[in-house]
Amino acid sequence: MSDRNWVLPKSKRCLSVGVTAADWRDLTASLSPLGPDTEWLHLDVMDGQFVPKLTLGPWSVSALPEGFIIDAHVMTQSPIQHAEELVKQGAHVVTLQYEGLRNAAEALIALEPAKVSYQGEQFPLIRGISLCPDTCLGVLSDLLPHVEMIQLLTLDPRSGVKLENDAFIERLHELNALLEETGFDPLVSIDGSMSLELARASVAEGVQVVVSGSALFSGNSLNDNLLLWRNYMYC
Repeated sequence: MSDRNWVLPKSKRCLSVGVTAADWRDLTASLSPLGPDTEWLHLDVMDGQFVPKLTLGPWSVSALPEGFIIDAHVMTQSPIQHAEELVKQGAHVVTLQYEGLRNAAEALIALEPAKVSYQGEQFPLIRGISLCPDTCLGVLSDLLPHVEMIQLLTLDPRSGVKLENDAFIERLHELNALLEETGFDPLVSIDGSMSLELARASVAEGVQVVVSGSALFSGNSLNDNLLLWRNYMYC
């Protein structure tokens, strides 16, 4: 694992909880069942241009409860600008969408000097790259020296087209083979309309970070859903 990667030992896993699905009228109460030692807070930044959806911008980082790792996923037409603003606002992990970048390697290298603050200490920004299901994993070959986290999406956020679970697990197999071949050891994250079934299967394949929002908040029962998901993530 890169010596820049301070957020999560490879022996551990975490849920990165999509806060877009939370109740922003009382965000602190809505997120109160979460714990900084077991969960990250995941923020999708979409501009309604690169992808159809429009979500909250980098400013919303300051509205999130303190003490958590803030994990931001940038899906915009101006990804570097948004990434830099997210760092200023306090994000610790910034993942760029590969398909939205003109030159992914240059973008990741540009973020290398960035520092973030956590619990009173300064650390390197954790840089991630996210791939849509149709993007060849081979594009990672030139990017692996410059990332601390690889994220695979189960669906294309531009179209909503989703991979079948079996096909997604096969893609994880291919990623694991690529990482073994190249000798790089980044964190592996998965995201996109996540189900508990797929999360369980992915964790069995070595995934460390599982992003989920709507599934955790479904039925207005974050407490109950969280207990179930934690059982499969951490036990």
